Amino acid sequence: MRLVLCAVSAIALSGCSWLGGLGQNSHPSYKQSAKSSAYGQARSSAHNPCQIASPQHPIPRGCNPAAVTIATQSHGSTNGFPQKPQFGQPSYATGQYGTHAANAAQQGANYRRDVPSLRKPKFRGTLSLSAEQSLNGELLDYAKFSTDPATGLPVDPTVNYDPRDFNEGRTTGSASSGLITQTLFTAGARDRGTGPLYDRADVPNLDLNDAWSTPVSIAIGGEYILSPRNTVFANVGYTGATGESIKFADVTATLYQDTTTQEYDTDTLAPVGPALTSVSFIPDEQIATFNAEFSDMNRYDLEVGGRHYFNSWNKNDGLNTITPFVGASVGASHFNAVSYRTSQRQRFYEQAFNNPDGEESQFYNIHGTETTVELYDSQWVPTGQLNAGVEWQVTPRTGLAFETGVRIEGAREYSNNEKGDTNIAIPLKIRGSYNF
Repeated sequence: MRLVLCAVSAIALSGCSWLGGLGQNSHPSYKQSAKSSAYGQARSSAHNPCQIASPQHPIPRGCNPAAVTIATQSHGSTNGFPQKPQFGQPSYATGQYGTHAANAAQQGANYRRDVPSLRKPKFRGTLSLSAEQSLNGELLDYAKFSTDPATGLPVDPTVNYDPRDFNEGRTTGSASSGLITQTLFTAGARDRGTGPLYDRADVPNLDLNDAWSTPVSIAIGGEYILSPRNTVFANVGYTGATGESIKFADVTATLYQDTTTQEYDTDTLAPVGPALTSVSFIPDEQIATFNAEFSDMNRYDLEVGGRHYFNSWNKNDGLNTITPFVGASVGASHFNAVSYRTSQRQRFYEQAFNNPDGEESQFYNIHGTETTVELYDSQWVPTGQLNAGVEWQVTPRTGLAFETGVRIEGAREYSNNEKGDTNIAIPLKIRGSYNF
């Protein structure tokens, strides 16, 4: 009997020990399962190259910002979510306009609403270089500016031109030889009566493109981002162009060669009979040109305006996006004073008959006829622009934009207080930007 009781007691004690082991999860298979689960979770995290530990980390190289996720388990986290950055800690900034990394910020917010979103840039500096071509607007309109108020002389140099001032001639022979020949080279109208002094004068109005080389502008400024699609900007710029020397008037006439011969008695040296005259002529010949050499143009530009950005042409929300935009601005420009210096080239009449194919070498400069005309005083004019273009986001902080449009300048006043013409120009601009 005693042996039976001892056996029952041993079995009872063994059963209690077995039950206690269940409560402590000490079974070997359970430990192995837990270890495998932890390893699988760590391995999954290690093989996601576009996962960052906290919003303070930059977007990994080669990852689309829209595909970046924030790890839900990290060192120093609270309740399974990353802690908020302390005041003064920087957050990542992208440079794309039109979206401004909105998709990447929303991706992080899907894990927790109080996780801070990626910071959007609010301001960027710009540097631009442009050239422009005038489409409409005359620099010199003789109907409005016909007399230089500084000298009181006509601006049109052909008004006082007389081709007879440049006649050429020669005399050969003598009375003692029995014959005198006189040759006169002159120019005049086709009708040699009491009509005009020459056939015509071409004095066209001067365009802005005639007076200067292509204006080139450089400008610096800043752009403030109001919303993901709208910005405002302000620029200060300088524009310069070199004055050109151009032909701005010419005179066309008929060239004449008048040859007169007179016989003489060699004994008495008296004329024998009437003089004989022969006439040769060349019609419609350019006999004089007038040149103008303009002073350089210097312009200072001020403008403020805004831009609206559309959806990017490519669907990438990260770098290398190309975004179209439109813009408008108003401002003012200050021009320096404008003057030009005139000079005259005259044709050799006789050479026109002796060498009709060498016209270019038959002109010579007339010295002492140079005059300076004060065309415009220095002044401010209002301006306005409408532009359209595309912007390429090169890096998170830098971008390049290419744009064109229409630039309108208010009319300048001539030095005689008459209003000139409004200038309409087409600018071509390349603009670089840096996000702060």
